[in-house]
Amino acid sequence: MTPGTINTILSTAPMIIQGASKLVKLIRARDEDEYNKAGEDTDIPATLDGLKKQTEKIETRLDANDESSLAQIKLIEELARQNEALAASLKKTMNQLAVVSIIAVLAFLFALVSLFTNLL
Repeated sequence: MTPGTINTILSTAPMIIQGASKLVKLIRARDEDEYNKAGEDTDIPATLDGLKKQTEKIETRLDANDESSLAQIKLIEELARQNEALAASLKKTMNQLAVVSIIAVLAFLFALVSLFTNLL
């Protein structure tokens, strides 16, 4: 790996870790909210107003879930972009490694030819 590739990996690694940590926190927070609110909606409302309030609570929770899902999608997209950049950098490094390997093999062959011509 070239120093540029290593620098790219090292500079983007904290962002990837941070993004993944945010995603895990969002998922845990959502799961905790759903677990904590699971018992709240088990009561059957006796009045129409109660039903309306329960419907509003459900709509609020759905909106919060939608916002959480959007945040998770944005984090996943950012992680995908970073992975794409890392993959491109790795591909460039592999191409450079192939060129260096070819040059090394040619240098070795040239050295062998030079050695044999000096011996003869």
